[in-house]
Amino acid sequence: MKLRSIAYAAVVAIAATAFTLASATTSEAKGKKKKEAAKPQQGICMMAAGGPVCATKGGMKFTYRNSCYAANDGAKIASAKACPAPKAKKAKKGGKKAAKKAKGKKKM
Repeated sequence: MKLRSIAYAAVVAIAATAFTLASATTSEAKGKKKKEAAKPQQGICMMAAGGPVCATKGGMKFTYRNSCYAANDGAKIASAKACPAPKAKKAKKGGKKAAKKAKGKKKM
């Protein structure tokens, strides 16, 4: 009876080891990440390669000197012009009133 239990335990241990070793190989996702990271640079950008461009990278817009610089940085070109400057936010109306009240209290 003990011999049969030992044989059964040995078979289970071998199967578990084989399953563990088979699942320990590299996955396809790791190979894809390495291929994407290994993209070579396009090279040196010349000054006369067009005007400024607006390109997006990581959800943000950046203005690049030309499309070559944008491509080398991995950005996707959005337009052939420079990106518009962000608009300034207006101050709240309550800010001036609060400042006047604070000045009035200091005079007393």
